[in-house]
Amino acid sequence: MTDISPSSAAVHQDDKGNKRPLDEELSDQQKKQKTESGEQSKRLPKRKIAMLIGYNGKGYHGIQINKEVNTIENEILKALVKTQCIPQEHADVPQKMSFQRACRTDKGVSAAMNLLSLKVIIDIENLLEKINSHLPEQIRVFGYRRTTGGFDSKNYCDNRTYMYICPTYAFAPLENIVTDEYRMTDGVVEHVNKMLARFIGTHRFHNYTSKIDAKEARAKRYIISFTCGKPFIRDGCEFCVITVRGQSFMLHHIRKMIGITIAIVRGNCGEDVIDKSWKPERVDIPKAPGQGLCLEQPHYDNYNKKYGTDGIHAPLDWVEEQDEINKFKEEYIYSDIMKTEKDEKIMMEWLGNLQHHVFDVVDDKEERASRYAKQHYLKKCKQDPNIVITPDTGFKLKSKTSNESSDSDNSENTKTKEDNSDKQLDSEVKIKSESEVKIKSESEVETKYEPEVKIKSESIDDKDLTKENEVEADQDSKPVKVQS
Repeated sequence: MTDISPSSAAVHQDDKGNKRPLDEELSDQQKKQKTESGEQSKRLPKRKIAMLIGYNGKGYHGIQINKEVNTIENEILKALVKTQCIPQEHADVPQKMSFQRACRTDKGVSAAMNLLSLKVIIDIENLLEKINSHLPEQIRVFGYRRTTGGFDSKNYCDNRTYMYICPTYAFAPLENIVTDEYRMTDGVVEHVNKMLARFIGTHRFHNYTSKIDAKEARAKRYIISFTCGKPFIRDGCEFCVITVRGQSFMLHHIRKMIGITIAIVRGNCGEDVIDKSWKPERVDIPKAPGQGLCLEQPHYDNYNKKYGTDGIHAPLDWVEEQDEINKFKEEYIYSDIMKTEKDEKIMMEWLGNLQHHVFDVVDDKEERASRYAKQHYLKKCKQDPNIVITPDTGFKLKSKTSNESSDSDNSENTKTKEDNSDKQLDSEVKIKSESEVKIKSESEVETKYEPEVKIKSESIDDKDLTKENEVEADQDSKPVKVQS
């Protein structure tokens, strides 16, 4: 009978006499099993989906992936890896899973609804619950839908809706002292809506963004609707919601449209500034604070019409998730925007700077010099011990106390400080841009810097003067479709 047992060279006996393969053969088997396991993992179905997310942007440097800073997409990709929806290599190189976002949002800007398109493994039980368990509370995944293989959340997006939560005292007339007690009348609401309607349609918005010439095709944008809702009171302060829907928006686009609207309604300038802004020349347009800006929703009407009723793909309308979305908006976005405004008076501070804008044709050097001059002026006012800043009245010179009057030395020192302060405000300001530019004294420039104003002035951040590559909305969206 033939002996079919392994040869002594191929087996090894342990102390109990049991036979097992040699270490080399065991290693080969393990490698084979590992290869088969890897192939099986690769065969797990990955589906193209549209993932609906919402987030409060406070504390994050925008939505876009950036390994150097904390962003919304960084958090989401980490959560997807932990949930085993994607491998780590796809998180490191998102292009491998056809990753795209509908709208880019700037640092600190929130989104009630934004859409991601990507390929992931969805055959996971309680998928949404597991993903959200690995996310901060201010970032939520509301749901997902299977899409066509070629779906791209940015390129398939027809238009986008943004909202701007604004305290109504921003529209108070110049002669009014700005406080939280201001209440917006129906006439003012009507005036605001009349000005907002001026932007509807196709226009060249080169004056409402940065580093884009009027001749460039991308300067043309199409605004579908632009309205101001009825005011409402929250914690003693009145707010209104301005809603704008357009095909796409550029850097600072929405904030500048709202900024010039506020200036016109208040009386800082005339309605003719809007007419000037359509012309090729560069016009000085104020930019409203980014605090109240929020992405409301991207729209996919054409996709829904073509694929939403084919019996295979669901429409991207998110009706089932609407209650959860509304709850998140109120708890994490709307309430935070209004509380921050009430506590920090960001809009009130910005209003004080409106008087320094010329609302007329300027060249780039003049505009840049003006911005640096305003920054220098505000910095001097805030550092001067003889100037106090109050929320209701803005900059005021301190008055002497009775103790200071009784002490001749202190009184003399105070007077000297006041004189020095006036000299500092009237002195020439040296500004460096590409070359050194000199700004003449207050009496010689068109923009006058008066230390006593009715509202608090703006402190301009250095980053706001130099960092032009961040976006508040969707700067690199598809080319505009011009409509009459």
